[in-house]
Amino acid sequence: MRLFALIKKEFLAIKNDRRSMFVVIVPPLLQILIFAFSVTLEVRNVNLAIFNQDSSQHSKELITSLESAKFVKEINMVYSLEEGKKLITNQDVMAFLIIPKNYALGKESLGIILDGRHSNSAQIINGYIEQSILPNDLVNFRSFYNPNLDNFWWIVPNLACSIVMIMAIVLTALSIAREKEIGTFDQILVSPLTPFEVLVGKLVAPLFIATFLSIIVTAISYYLFKIPIVGNLLLLYFGMAVFIFSICSVGLFISCVSSTQQQAILWAFVFLLPSIMLSGFATPIANMPSWLQPVSDFVPLTYHIKFVKGIFLKDISPAQSLSYLLPMFAFGVTFFLISLAVFKKSVLK
Repeated sequence: MRLFALIKKEFLAIKNDRRSMFVVIVPPLLQILIFAFSVTLEVRNVNLAIFNQDSSQHSKELITSLESAKFVKEINMVYSLEEGKKLITNQDVMAFLIIPKNYALGKESLGIILDGRHSNSAQIINGYIEQSILPNDLVNFRSFYNPNLDNFWWIVPNLACSIVMIMAIVLTALSIAREKEIGTFDQILVSPLTPFEVLVGKLVAPLFIATFLSIIVTAISYYLFKIPIVGNLLLLYFGMAVFIFSICSVGLFISCVSSTQQQAILWAFVFLLPSIMLSGFATPIANMPSWLQPVSDFVPLTYHIKFVKGIFLKDISPAQSLSYLLPMFAFGVTFFLISLAVFKKSVLK
């Protein structure tokens, strides 16, 4: 009964702290709406310059295919290399395509000059151009799990996982730190509750609240952004709970070592930023240096992003999901035990 009383107290404390509730709930929900439209690796409205030295029908068809490409805004026909280079220098175009005289005969290949000042966009545009000019009878492109290469299908699950992580760690990191700051921590220490019961009580309320909010984020992903959920919905929620447990355990540790809520927030973001950068949120882990890639194995968000996309887009089985769930659960248990050791040390002071 005393444990349930502590859990009830934590729910009430979070409910009554309206400022913290606003910070934890409102901005993340707005972020998934804003970032889903702003965070994209797609390149649109590109201006191209073309120097066509070949008057064949083949070169005209190539230009026509580029004009109809969805990434192209405008094509500028130029009549010299200098004119095309000047357009790139002045940032009037992102790419300059040179069609040589003997292109139709297959004796010379196309030349592409890109604006290297925007290296990432330049690489993407180069891929777009190559895909647009390949003969249809040579290559038939097809993408598994995201057939239309919809950007929302890639970014929204990533954002949902990251936003849930932020909500979970902030809610938990503030719990014990709040008690220390307002001066009620000593009352907990002299209560009949054991350190284990105190930490469980501090863990349960953020776990339930973050899980509920994750359901809202999932509903936004499905109904607003039309991300399909082809897998088991119950397995998805179970995996979310396991992930939130692992993050809340980190939040408990941060709360145990923090004296104020401000310190807790700062330490939370010290954990959040590397987690997002190393999880494959924005760039594939395979693109990282070989010495850095193993570090991502110790980031719960790495497994959760793969798990959520597996449920959303691939319909992975419960057996397949274990490779993601077990590391997250082990991470959570480890940090819970570390938090317990740190909390016991503070009790014995």
